[in-house]
Amino acid sequence: MPSKAEVEQRVSSRVPIRVLVEYERIDDFLADYSSNLSLGGMFIRTTQPLDMGTRFRIRFRLPHRPRPVETFGVVRWVVPDDGGPETVPGMGIQFDDLSSADKRAVEKLLTEWD
Repeated sequence: MPSKAEVEQRVSSRVPIRVLVEYERIDDFLADYSSNLSLGGMFIRTTQPLDMGTRFRIRFRLPHRPRPVETFGVVRWVVPDDGGPETVPGMGIQFDDLSSADKRAVEKLLTEWD
């Protein structure tokens, strides 16, 4: 879970959105769902998060956009599956190397969401 200081450092708005996210894990492509998205990254719900600091390829589709966003992500924080009723297990991903076109598409979604 991010610290209060990390949360306060976020400069871009975060929207609750559920999109299918495909990503690499060693030799496999996995698919899980996001629970929120910002210009800087997303939270992926999963009971099997990648290790902190792992850089990996990620692909997801935004509503009303035919071409998927394809970039790299880095695991910045992990919420373990501890079985608590209020816990949403997963991993916080920071986008790494988001193209200009994909960045504009995410910005457009965030603007329309408000």
